[in-house]
Amino acid sequence: RPPPIIMPSSMGHRTLAAVPTLWASIPCPRSELRLDLVLASGQSFRWREQSPAHWSGVLADQVWTLTQTEEQLYCTVYRGEKGWVGRPTPEELKAVHQYFQLDVSLAQLYHHWSSVDPHFQEVAQKFQGVRLLQQEPIECLFSFICSSNNNIARITGMVERLCQAFGPRLIQLDDVTYHGFPSLEALAEPSWQCI
Repeated sequence: RPPPIIMPSSMGHRTLAAVPTLWASIPCPRSELRLDLVLASGQSFRWREQSPAHWSGVLADQVWTLTQTEEQLYCTVYRGEKGWVGRPTPEELKAVHQYFQLDVSLAQLYHHWSSVDPHFQEVAQKFQGVRLLQQEPIECLFSFICSSNNNIARITGMVERLCQAFGPRLIQLDDVTYHGFPSLEALAEPSWQCI
């Protein structure tokens, strides 16, 4: 591991082209994962496309930016108060791998589903790379509660306000402050009803 590098007081969202040394890659064809379809699908409400094809959000209590090419998923992590800058470690990348359930072969599932469902076979070509996220159960539950009779934009705002009010502050990039999802203890406080 390289020696720690002190992080600047103000940071911006990274792009792969601007700082390639701070990114790690995971072999993952777009047919197995399409960030643009999965992260904007309404499964999670914590990801934003901050730069073209670069999605930033909170995963495992860390802020990440993700992007991809036809064959690779690229990841960079912002460590905030931990005080050093570097590529994501293999341990940190495990969280990304688990979140997207990359051990599951989407090609095999799509092949099976297409063989038993003609409608799926018809639409599968347009929607390759769509997979279920393995989210933290508490965040998933509260996001689902917020989703009742709402749309994605409104749910996203509700979840973001919940995190801002009761979640730990993680880091600020450009003009965006990222918060972790609140703990159950924080959500159990009577004052949370003011949102």
